[in-house]
Amino acid sequence: MSMFAFSGFNGFGQFGGDRQRSENTFIDISSEKLTNFQNGNLLVAVSWSYTAYARENQLVLRGFLSGKPKSTTCIRSADIITQLTACDKFCLALCQNGKLLKVRPEIDGKLEEVKIDAEVQTLPQKRSIFGEPRSTPQRAECLHITHIACGSNITVAVSATNAVYSVPSKIHQFPKHFRVRQIQCGFEHALLLSANGDIYSWGNGFRGQLGQDVLRVEETPVLIEALAGVKINFIAAGGWHNAAISVFGDLYTWGFNSNGQLGLRIFKSTISGKLKEPAVFVLPQIVEIPACKCLHTKNVEEIDSVAQGEVVAAECVPVKVFAGARHTILQMNCGALFAAGWNAHGQLGVGRQTEYCDEFEHITSIEGIVEELGVFCGAWSTVIARKS
Repeated sequence: MSMFAFSGFNGFGQFGGDRQRSENTFIDISSEKLTNFQNGNLLVAVSWSYTAYARENQLVLRGFLSGKPKSTTCIRSADIITQLTACDKFCLALCQNGKLLKVRPEIDGKLEEVKIDAEVQTLPQKRSIFGEPRSTPQRAECLHITHIACGSNITVAVSATNAVYSVPSKIHQFPKHFRVRQIQCGFEHALLLSANGDIYSWGNGFRGQLGQDVLRVEETPVLIEALAGVKINFIAAGGWHNAAISVFGDLYTWGFNSNGQLGLRIFKSTISGKLKEPAVFVLPQIVEIPACKCLHTKNVEEIDSVAQGEVVAAECVPVKVFAGARHTILQMNCGALFAAGWNAHGQLGVGRQTEYCDEFEHITSIEGIVEELGVFCGAWSTVIARKS
């Protein structure tokens, strides 16, 4: 059985209970009306005002629905839901058959199929040996969505043929051999991670969130050249900032650092006092992470140079990263969590009152994170799933 806990803003009852916020520590989410969601593969998407849960063909929205806080609605889809993403205006669900569905945060909300401009392919004509056409040209529609993400002002989908959509319009076509590994959306920008470890960005980049050397708007995906020589394993897009983890366990962050969400100091100590650091980092910065205090050991049977069965200490490195509006959560390979950024609502869960953390701090208020269950960030909150 899996259990969920949250830290942060709960002003609309999106996590159950009567608390407006979690008071700087992770607390269990009320399981009322979520009993059927405690087993199996569960999808979670967190917006500012409501939370969405999906398992198989069931979808639950809880929070500020139809202008009423502490509301819950249960919706059943005709197809199995495989991906879930949410913003304040709507929740998107991607089905196993490639269909994209949308529901608004309303008590009587209904799932509606999102109409996307179809990719039309003209099939070659069959001709006789004299070049005369034997049949009329045929047109084949080929639209199967494989990845989705949305933010306050941007909605992105990628098809099985590597077409990129700013829903509902097609904006880019990657080549056939291209493979998409992950897509993420901030408030006004999007990130795409390819299977070979390259990151592409587009949208509004006036807070440095595109990772380009110039603050500008990009209408179509552009390679982040500053990371082109680094193979990236995992990405996250916050409101106006981003984070990425390389195959070597290095953390890179860039964009807006108003509250220390990049894990970089807001003020630099000098002889004459404190000097305010830049608020915008247009290029990715490598971030130093404090040493993990866990006793992480690893069976190294796979390592030829060590005797079989010997147990040695292994370095704790980040493997996944998640981002809210102005905060960032790191998940280490040992299961430990680290947090940085804005903490006005206790969304970091660091167990103490602080307006912000401008370097990554170990979250001690929750232990026993199970990697495959995941971490989910809302704008002002963080949700984790763990084994009971």
